[in-house]
Formats: sequence, C-alpha cells, structure tokens
Amino acid sequence: MNWKYDLALFSLVTFVVYVAVLRAGAWGPLQAGLNERERGIRQNIADAEESRLKSEALLKDYEVKLAKVQEEVRDILAEARRDAEHTKQEIVATAQREADATKHRAIAEIERSRDLALTELFDFVSSNVVNATEQVIGRSLSGADQDRLVSDALAQINVRRN
Repeated sequence: MNWKYDLALFSLVTFVVYVAVLRAGAWGPLQAGLNERERGIRQNIADAEESRLKSEALLKDYEVKLAKVQEEVRDILAEARRDAEHTKQEIVATAQREADATKHRAIAEIERSRDLALTELFDFVSSNVVNATEQVIGRSLSGADQDRLVSDALAQINVRRN
C-alpha cells in the first residue's frame, strides 16, 4: 500500500463538500429534529414528574380518607356493640321481671290453694270432731264447747305434724 496524495486530496475535498452540503441541507433540519425530540422528551419527563406528584398527593388524600372511613366504621361498630349490649341487658331485665312476676303469682296461687285446703280441712275436722263428741257424750254441744274441742284437736294435729 502506497500513499497517494492525489487520492487523499480528492477524498478530503469530497469529504469537505459532503459536509458542506449536509450542513446546508440536512444539518439544520436534523439539528432541529433532534432539538424538538429532546424538548419533547424533557416535556414528557416533566409531565410524568408532575403526574407522579399529583398521584402521590391523591394517594395521601385517599389514605387520609380511608383512615377516616375506617375510624367511622370502628365507631359505628362500637356503637352497635353498645346498643346490642344495652338491648341484651333490657331483654334480660324484662325476662327477670317476668320470671319474678310469674314466681310471685305462682306463690300467691299456692298460698291461696293451701289456705283453701286448710280451711276445708279445718271445717271437715271440726264438723267430724263435733259429730264424734256428740255421739260420745250423747248431747249437743254449745258453741264454746265446740270451739274448745276443735282447737284442742287442731293443736294435737299440729304437734303430730311437726
């Protein structure tokens, strides 16, 4: 390989002409296109950054709202629990009152039945004692005698019962 000056000079002249043509015809539009592209990319980056900041602000806002909603839900649930407990206590108290009333009615009914049975028993015993005594004595007893005999008989029944 030999160095040829004429070929080198021709190549240099061709290169300089080529650069001059490119600079005059293509370099300006190419530079303008690249600048426009760079401006667009910078604008997209700025828009993306602005959108990111807005998104972060919205996310924080939604997180605050979500926290408020969760707090409200907790408050509503706590109130519902309090209401349920209060209702439960009212139901238990009402049931207890009704049970007590039923118990008192039953006791009163038992006492009435007992008193009625005792009255019937005392009447039966007193009439039997009077009849038996009249048959043994052979005469009618006065009211005072009847009362004394009945009281004695009932006292003996109570002594045996205890």
